[in-house]
Amino acid sequence: MRKVLKWAARGLVGLVAALVLVLAGGWAWLQFSLPKTEGTVVVGSPDEPVEILRDELGIVTIEAESWPDAWFALGYVHAQDRLVQMELLRRIATGRLSEVAGSMTLDFDRLMRALDLAGRAQQTWPGVSPEVKRALNFYAEGVNAYLETHDGPLPPEFLLAGRPEAWEPWHSLLWGKLMAFRLSGNWWQELDNARLAAAVGPEALGDLFPDLDSGTATISGAGFRDFSTLLDAVPRDWTLGASNVWAVAGARTASGKPILANDPHLGLQVPATWYLARLETPEGVLAGATSPGVPLMVLGHNGHAAWGFTTTHSDVQDLVVETLDPQDPGRYLTPDGPLPFETREETFVVRFGTDVTETFRATRHGPVVSDAREEAADAVGQGEVLALAWPFLQRPDTSPEALYKLNFARTWDEFAGAMRSWTGPQQNVFWANTAGDIGFYAPALVPVRDGFDGSLPVRGAERRQLWRGMIPFEELPHAVNPADGVLINANNRIAGPDYPYLLATRFEPSYRARRIAEVLDGQQVHSTEESWLLQRDAHSVMARELVPLLIDGLPQDDGAAGRAVALLAGWDFEMTPGQPQPLLLYAWLRALNATIFADELGKAYKGYAYWNPEGIAHALQAAPRWCDDTATPTVEDCAWARRQGLEAALAWLEEIGAEADAPADLEWGDWHVARLQHVLLGHVPLLGAAYRERFPVGGGNYTVKRATPAWEERTPMRMVHGAGLRAVYDLANLDESRFVITAGQSGNPFSPHLLDIAPMWRDGGFVKLVGNERAEGGRLVLRPR
Repeated sequence: MRKVLKWAARGLVGLVAALVLVLAGGWAWLQFSLPKTEGTVVVGSPDEPVEILRDELGIVTIEAESWPDAWFALGYVHAQDRLVQMELLRRIATGRLSEVAGSMTLDFDRLMRALDLAGRAQQTWPGVSPEVKRALNFYAEGVNAYLETHDGPLPPEFLLAGRPEAWEPWHSLLWGKLMAFRLSGNWWQELDNARLAAAVGPEALGDLFPDLDSGTATISGAGFRDFSTLLDAVPRDWTLGASNVWAVAGARTASGKPILANDPHLGLQVPATWYLARLETPEGVLAGATSPGVPLMVLGHNGHAAWGFTTTHSDVQDLVVETLDPQDPGRYLTPDGPLPFETREETFVVRFGTDVTETFRATRHGPVVSDAREEAADAVGQGEVLALAWPFLQRPDTSPEALYKLNFARTWDEFAGAMRSWTGPQQNVFWANTAGDIGFYAPALVPVRDGFDGSLPVRGAERRQLWRGMIPFEELPHAVNPADGVLINANNRIAGPDYPYLLATRFEPSYRARRIAEVLDGQQVHSTEESWLLQRDAHSVMARELVPLLIDGLPQDDGAAGRAVALLAGWDFEMTPGQPQPLLLYAWLRALNATIFADELGKAYKGYAYWNPEGIAHALQAAPRWCDDTATPTVEDCAWARRQGLEAALAWLEEIGAEADAPADLEWGDWHVARLQHVLLGHVPLLGAAYRERFPVGGGNYTVKRATPAWEERTPMRMVHGAGLRAVYDLANLDESRFVITAGQSGNPFSPHLLDIAPMWRDGGFVKLVGNERAEGGRLVLRPR
């Protein structure tokens, strides 16, 4: 036996040694997947040599003789640093994830095919202007030039995905389609509203969402159903989008010129959403945040003007319950008789599985999204399907023209002219120029509904029309050079109560916007440094207003609950990592939301389980009936609910490993952690630590420094959503503008630039996109044949 063990041990050592050699060899081989950053590469285009300069962080400055040559070079560097991200964009938008990931992504692919974003991008291409086609063509040539000239292996993800196909110009249009889908998520909200209405009736929605601007929310002649199966087809974080933006006129700044600040919020990811770049030509400059897959500057400045976005959270989508013709299920009912579905077949290639061919349908209102989920037909009802009506899918998409024109707009009239072409998603586009103008427009195709408010699905068989048209461009929310010299948005309502059109029934809470206004109003003279500090402001207006309601009348004794109340009573409402109060408050919000609402909502509470300070405050102050526990014969009041919620919060903290019996020793930063990890290798045991940054962060979901905590229990309180980019534009000298992104310029796990910007993002550092003639990170010349 000893000899057997000896030989087994020798064999095991040999296997381990062989494995180490294989891994080491593979590791060394994959080092050649890093891009060439020095020397010269001979390519088919551009017309003249282009220099690509990289600084010590890998941030590029492209020096070209023309804009087409600059777009070519941008395509080349995007492919060098973010090819995997571009491939993922293309596969998501075209519904081809299952070719790599297998059946686990088939439902998501079905939804993408049902929406047919790829088909619509191809339909958009012929109508694109010659100027935009030129930009997309040269960009695609740059991407493909990299694929043709790169000598080594591609990044390790392509060992799984296979070599990417050539980049076609219309692929760049997919980015806009996908962003419109992500940032126009009212269809998801309608499904959730229907699920809640099924549980407690539509009249209760006003209590559940106290900011509800409601009209006649109804599904005429139909009951409300639980749409959980269709809701589960798309992760909730795909419908989240938030941002801060403000513009301060020169009359209120130290320089006498405007300042524009913008920090768009999306889910944390590595590689980062944004890619910083500066493009210089004899015709001008573009600098700011690009998005891999797109040749234009998405957020940035052109040397004369700067711009930034926030999501309007408007309602531009309607879900329509269509009734099948009882005589022919290939048709659906309308007031003027049945109509046939438009149909098309799609085949899914499924890795490790069998190819799947399915039929997708569309009605006069739009694609049948319930086809995206096998179980969804049961959720909608016998003999019914659910179609998505969305102007963005029905009208020609001219948003690429708008973005192109925005890149070169120098005057307000040029800016407004660019916005006129914007079809979606609806964004609040803030703008300022060196001449001293500030303003914004909220452009998009926004429907004017005919007799309903869009908060719940409607019946198509009863309606000759859903909409009376679109809000005229001139009447969309906009402003230029306001008298008080300040414009602010943080996803709050963009138009006042006198606005004649219904933009949406629900908006983000106004806490962040009010805090921005509070700080700006307190400053006599504003500076870029103060805007940079304000983007990282962690003071919670939500906590300042809600905590007094929560602790009112509760004892401050020696018990854990009493000590927690005392801590909250003495809090300055700064959500810093070292304090216990933010952790106590968020745990209390979590538990109190369930204490107040879960008994009435039952299974539907799943769609309402969130931090919900506005709903909680409304129940405590104006709708105390919700505080009663319906499972008991006793009628409980809100004081009972607050006590019960606090005890449940402390018990939950103990369950997850926080010592809640000593609340003063708790720290927000022990749980509220930003985890930046590579999308693939960051999850590999042991190895993953090399591709991951983890650090405590301050702020919360309702602070200007947005840092949304995770709700799910496997990673409670971890930061999952926040500023992927911070930018402050100094219109007195745009080269003094400040930028930072979450992770690094590269998406390659072997690159030193995968995560090297993360500490700067964490600590409040920034870069200036002014070019780097010394090119510490390399000087590469693209030379035409």
